[in-house]
This record gives sequence, C-alpha cells and structure tokens, in this order.
Amino acid sequence: MTSAPRLSAPPGRLPNAAFPCAMPRSAPPTRAGSPTRRRQSRVARAALASTLVISLGFMAAGCATADEPELASQPNPSPAQLPQNIRPVSLVSPGTTIRARPAVLRRTDLDSPRAACLDAVRQAELAHNIPEGLMVAISLAESGLHAHAMNIGGRAYYPDTPEEARRIYRAAPARSYVMAGCVQVNARVHARNSDWPLDPWRSADWGAGYLRQHYETYGNWADAIRRWNGAGNDKLACRVQAKLQVTNPDSDVLDNVRCGNTAIARERRNGAALLEIAEAAE
Repeated sequence: MTSAPRLSAPPGRLPNAAFPCAMPRSAPPTRAGSPTRRRQSRVARAALASTLVISLGFMAAGCATADEPELASQPNPSPAQLPQNIRPVSLVSPGTTIRARPAVLRRTDLDSPRAACLDAVRQAELAHNIPEGLMVAISLAESGLHAHAMNIGGRAYYPDTPEEARRIYRAAPARSYVMAGCVQVNARVHARNSDWPLDPWRSADWGAGYLRQHYETYGNWADAIRRWNGAGNDKLACRVQAKLQVTNPDSDVLDNVRCGNTAIARERRNGAALLEIAEAAE
C-alpha cells in the first residue's frame, strides 16, 4: 500500500500516523511558488479532506487537527478527485451492528440480599462476557451469594439490611482487614473511605471487570481465578469449580483444575442449597 506524499508539518504540529507530514530527508527542497510545491499542496488538501468512514461516525482526515476548524467546513472531494493511492475506507461492513457493553442495572424491587447478589452477578456476567455461571460460582464461593457479607478481621457478618451492613462496615477497626459484599472486595485496598462494595450491582460489575482483566492477561479462567485474591493457588479455584458444577453443570472452563473429590462434593452441596435460597427470594 502506498502512502500519501510527505509534506513539512507547520510549526507546533505533530505528523499524523495515517498521513505523515514530515518531509523525507532525501526529498529536495521546493520553493513555495514552485509547481512541485503547488502540486504537493493540492494533494495534501485532498488527503486532509478524505474521510475514514465507520458506522459510529468517527472521521479522520490526513493531518487535520482541532486547530484547523476551517477544514471542517470544506466539502469532501468525490473519490474521482482524490489521487489514485488515497481512497475513503469503510472499516465496518455494510449492515454490521456494533453492540455496546450491556449495563449492570440496579434493581429496587429485591429485598433479599441473596436475590440481589444473584441478580447482580448474572448481569455482570453478560456485561463483561464472562462464561455463564462463573461469576455466580465465584460469589457462592466468596460470600455465599450474599450482598452484605463481610469478613472483618476474621469474623463473618451477614447483615439483613443495607443500613445494618453500612453500620457494621463503618465501625470496623481502622487496622483490620475488611472483605465486603457480593464478591468480597478487599475494601482496604479497593474502596478506601467508601462503602461501595456493599452495593451488589456495583461490586459485581467491578468484580467481573477485574476477573476479565486477569483473563486477558493470563489467557485462561483458571489462572484468572487463581489471581483473583492474589494467592495464586488452587484453593479458591477448587471451591469455584465445585460451585460451577451447580451454576452451569455443562461448563468446562475449569476442567484443568485438579481438586479432591470429597471437598468438591461438600462445596457442591452447599452451593446448591444457597443458590436455591437466592432463586426462591427473587
């Protein structure tokens, strides 16, 4: 693919990646009024006015920047007027629909902290393209699928109401560690001076994004879960695997995690009971 002719950039301007403006070192200097310079100017103006068309309506033009508003008012040249090596390019096929990430929406009709947590993690799975049932399994393993669950200095709390949860949360000793909410956010690290982990929709959205980030880094869901709480071992991964056998029995995303059968069976029974309670309260 050939590129547009290179021209000198005006003072204070940076060359555009698609249409470099710096003159190559080997190019001979040209006078401002020379035919060569005029021809280069015409080509540059045409290049600057060409558009890269995508369905979202983003447009880029040669070396144009925000400090050149006059270019925006100039009519775009037809393809026949452009040099042979410069053509508008469609980056998306006609008829293609670009889907935005689904939002995780807070619901006000759920009084049960378990039902709220279940709804939140299911929404978060869809929003962050997490395998079906995996965020539910993580929440079962971490909080028992409870929106207000807290571990403060090694002691577990399961408040029934958001108000009670916030009171306990705010009364936690300053030097104690606090794991809070539907997916057990490390509040001392990720939520200093805030009680947002007790909002199940916000914490599930954050947790799914955090898990997705680890997946993108390590390339598989088992390693992503191993890095979830920084331990790097299979203890949590085995518990999640057991819960996943309840939330999505056909899933194979954690099949490479080796766990003891006795522990798996116990975790599976516990997960099934807690999931049934949450679904009954929806």
